[in-house]
Amino acid sequence: MDNVKGTSIRGGLYIGLMSGTSVDGIDAAMVHLRGGYGGLTAKVLAHHAHSWPAALQRRLQAVMAPARARTAEICELNMLTAREFAKAALTLLQKAKIDKSKIIAIGSHGQTICHLPPGGDRTLGSSLQIGDAAMIAALTGITTVGNFRTADMAIGGQGAPLVPLVDQLLWTDDHRSRCIQNIGGIGNVTYIAPRGTVGEIIAFDTGPGNMIIDALVTLTTDGKMTYDRNGKFAAAGRIHKPMLRQLKVLEYFRLCPPKSTGRELFGMPLAIRLWRKYRHIGRNDLLATATELTAWSIAASYQRFLPQVPEETIICGGGAENAFLFSRIKSVLDMIGCHRVRHIEELGMINKAREAMAFAVLAAWTMAGIPGNVPSVTGARHPVVLGAITPAGLTKAATCRC
Repeated sequence: MDNVKGTSIRGGLYIGLMSGTSVDGIDAAMVHLRGGYGGLTAKVLAHHAHSWPAALQRRLQAVMAPARARTAEICELNMLTAREFAKAALTLLQKAKIDKSKIIAIGSHGQTICHLPPGGDRTLGSSLQIGDAAMIAALTGITTVGNFRTADMAIGGQGAPLVPLVDQLLWTDDHRSRCIQNIGGIGNVTYIAPRGTVGEIIAFDTGPGNMIIDALVTLTTDGKMTYDRNGKFAAAGRIHKPMLRQLKVLEYFRLCPPKSTGRELFGMPLAIRLWRKYRHIGRNDLLATATELTAWSIAASYQRFLPQVPEETIICGGGAENAFLFSRIKSVLDMIGCHRVRHIEELGMINKAREAMAFAVLAAWTMAGIPGNVPSVTGARHPVVLGAITPAGLTKAATCRC
C-alpha cells in the first residue's frame, strides 16, 4: 500500500453508523477527521446510541441467516432499516447542535443479515448488509457511503474484518505490541506490532463474542431477557466440562486466518442444540460455560495465530461491559503471558463509538479513492477502495417520518 501513503482525505466532519451482529442498537458517531495514511487523526465529537424499535428488532433477528426468509420481507426491511439509520444520524446532529450542511459524508455499515465467506466448498464469498444508502442520503440530505464489504469479496476476500487498518493507524504503540479485541456478537481481534506497518497487521474473527451467551439467555428465560447483564447468571454458575469440550473442537477454531464468521455458525441454531442437550445443567452453568468459551477462544487464537502473545490487550465492544466476561478474559490472557488488559475507555475512546468512528474513516477514504482493506487480513488479491457513494443531490432532504 505504499502507493497511497500520504494521500489525504478531505478534512472535516463525518458521521459513522454501526449496528453489529447482536442487533442491540445503532451507534452514531460524529468524527472530525484530517490527514490520510500518514498522520491520520480522528476525534469523536459526539455519540448517540439509538435503540431499535422492538418490533423491527424482532423482524431483523427473524431473517438473519441461517433462518429462512421471504424476499419481500428482506426487501421491506432494507428500507425500514435505512430509515432507522437515518433517524440515528439526524438525532446525533440534533444532540450535537450541528447543521447537516457541515457534514461531509455518512459512512453506514448497515445491518448484516447474512455473511458467507469463501472457504470449503464455497469459492465465492458473499455478505448482505441491509439499510439502503440511497434512503439514508435522501432522508438526511447527506452524501452516504455504504456497502463496504462486497468490493473486498469481489476479489476473493472475506469482506471482514474491515477496521484493522483504522486500528493500526490510531492505536499503534511505539513500545509494545497490542491487540484490539472487539467483543460484539462475534469476537474479532487486530494485532499491531510496536510501530507496526500495514504489512504487519494480523486480524480475524476469534469466534463467538456475546452471540451464544445472548441466545442462551433468550432461550432459558423464554424471551423475557436477551442478555446476561454484567454476567450475573454466568458468575453464579460452574463450567460444564463436557459442553466446553464439545465446543472447543468446532472446526472454526482450527482454521487459519484469513477467516471470519457469524450467526451462520455461532447463532441461535447452535444455542438451541446446546439447550436441548444440556438443559439439565441449568441456566447458570450453561452461561458460565458459554462465557468461558468466548474467553478461551480469544486466548487460544492469540497462541495459535499471532507471532507473539501481545504485551497489551485493549477490550472493546458490548462484551467489554460484561464484568464477568471481562474478568474471565483478563484471567485467561494473564495465564498465557498477556498481563496488561485494559478497557478501551481507559485510552479516552467512547467504547460504543469505536466501530462507528471506523466507518466514518472508511467513508472518508472511499471518497478520496483510498483503499480501505488489508489483503493479508481479508485474503483479497489486492487493495481496493471500499464502499459505494450515494450523493445527497441538490434537493432538500426528505421528511423523515420515523
